[in-house]
Amino acid sequence: MTPPASLPQPSRQLPSGAALLFLLLPLFAPGQTPWATERLDVSIPTRDGKSLQADLYLPAKAGRYPAVLIQTPYNKKSMGAPFATGNGEGPEAGRGAISDALAILDRDHYVYAIVDNRGFYKSKPAAEGVKRGTVKQGWDGFDCVEWVAAQSWCDGKVGTWGGSALGRIQFETAKERPPHLVCCVPLIAPLDQGYGQYFEEGILLEGRLQTLDKLGFDLGALVRGHRSPESPLWKIWNRATDRPDLIEVPCLLITGWWDELPGEILRSFESIVARGGERARGHSRLLIGPWDHISIGLAKQGDLAFEAAQRASATVAKAFLDYWLRGVQNGWEQTSRVRYWQLGEEKWLEAPSWDGLKRIPVNLPLDPSPKSYVCDPRHPAPTLGGANLPPLPHGPTVQSALDSRTDGLSIPVEVGHALRVNGNPTLRFRFTADRPSCDLIARLCWVRGGKPYLLSESGKRFAPIRPGEILQAVLAFPPIAVTGERFKVYLSSASSPRYERNPNTGADHWDEAAAGAVTVTVIGGMELSLPTLAETPVK
Repeated sequence: MTPPASLPQPSRQLPSGAALLFLLLPLFAPGQTPWATERLDVSIPTRDGKSLQADLYLPAKAGRYPAVLIQTPYNKKSMGAPFATGNGEGPEAGRGAISDALAILDRDHYVYAIVDNRGFYKSKPAAEGVKRGTVKQGWDGFDCVEWVAAQSWCDGKVGTWGGSALGRIQFETAKERPPHLVCCVPLIAPLDQGYGQYFEEGILLEGRLQTLDKLGFDLGALVRGHRSPESPLWKIWNRATDRPDLIEVPCLLITGWWDELPGEILRSFESIVARGGERARGHSRLLIGPWDHISIGLAKQGDLAFEAAQRASATVAKAFLDYWLRGVQNGWEQTSRVRYWQLGEEKWLEAPSWDGLKRIPVNLPLDPSPKSYVCDPRHPAPTLGGANLPPLPHGPTVQSALDSRTDGLSIPVEVGHALRVNGNPTLRFRFTADRPSCDLIARLCWVRGGKPYLLSESGKRFAPIRPGEILQAVLAFPPIAVTGERFKVYLSSASSPRYERNPNTGADHWDEAAAGAVTVTVIGGMELSLPTLAETPVK
């Protein structure tokens, strides 16, 4: 199947008259400017009279080529280093590993256009005098796609690639339906934005928010001012961003089991194939590897290594781009809709759908005897890896340091035979607490070689709590695919700085002066439910 040359026109009216002519005017008219393979600080006009700055990397031979557009808030010069040198010099690219940028690099067949987002680096002036929220990111993305497609060196086909913030803007661009956008490769990025990406069951994801602020997104005050999931802010954000029906092009979504938001990305994929346009529904794909947020495609992940999965993200992305942008008959259409890494078996498994997999819950009763611990939030248990952004530790790290602490519980889980876990594990138990509020934070670990490696973490805030009240806790973990027979659960009331500390007073924010220790007693009935694939047991 050869990809069609054009896509449906967008429903929103395009700029008209002189503005449209200016937008589509080629920067380099044929025969007037010598062919240059590297063109830096090129201005791309936007519909509001501003301009964005781009670096262009072209093939050595003059001609017309498909283009890969990368829009970044992290400095186009840094992002473009691998594309310029081809030798891996420079920092991470596309919020994935340099190895990914190098693996998709094909200067013989593609033009790479790397653009500083409005308000960042060389495009900072484009935000001057513009009220925040009045210009949508997708509008800038639309203008970039159409400008690139109109240049003399482009054959009219444009795809997008990049991770994290670079993935989000791909979705926002695709929602505007630029006519020459052919496909998207958003890595480690969900389709929508909402409460659950900043709060986990009432607990602020403090480490994540602090990192986003350091990167220049300035969300701290806004997010901290809207702590209720019922706040109009979250409804507005969700309504504006959760629009899979506007996605009309094939998308390749890539995430990892220790990525920040694998569950949200899985839901984004299922939403696109259920509610997207015809081409998005029929041709989108999902890849889930043994990776964390900033090490996509690398073998080394936390305290483990997955050599057989190295560069798989880039290899798959290159095949996807080649098929849709160049029409290479590489068997892409015969690939499975969902491909994921099964930890413990160290291999890729395939499925037509993630949500459609048949699963059987295996309920494992844990030690029924009552247990108590005292947690002082002024001296919290530390975050030890997991689904975090740097500078926090990230990936599958060993949690053995928690065994010597007294402000939590360490609970071994011995299955006795290998289980092929697939989905969202759940921990249930009854408890009491002697303060008006407390947090419960559970870490699910996979015991390998006698060491407990963090698989995923789940937290929930309970408030208000009445004296003597017996409460039911249900802690749902993010999705995971792992085969094993020995696991471990750590239960405490802190994991700092991943989660904001709870003063245990009933206040919804941290207060050092008022904070006090909480005694949590697990009464009994603790059970770990592991979803397993409904198939022949693993031998």
